Amino acid sequence: MHRFTTSTAIPTRALKLEALSNISASFELFCLASGMEALGEMMDHDAQAICGPRHARGHERQAHRWGTTRGKIGFHGGKVEIERPRLRGFDGRNGLCRAGRRRLRKTGSASGP
Repeated sequence: MHRFTTSTAIPTRALKLEALSNISASFELFCLASGMEALGEMMDHDAQAICGPRHARGHERQAHRWGTTRGKIGFHGGKVEIERPRLRGFDGRNGLCRAGRRRLRKTGSASGP
């Protein structure tokens, strides 16, 4: 009266390998998403340190925001697109202003120590 509902036509090893492959892909996607989120937060923090809070005015600002642009970063031997803020110095040049670049070289962060 009791019948097995699991088919023995599919080898269990193949099922295990497929499940392991799905877990690995899921973990890789999780790492990529977490890394991109962390990089985005770091870039926003650096932009805020140089330009101040969004829509803010003040004399301590060294540049102003100029939208966003797409760049590429390396991930597992390939390239992944990431969106980053664009900053424009008061002299009209793109990129980090000179003070921000100097700080970035010295401390590893444009926002300083």
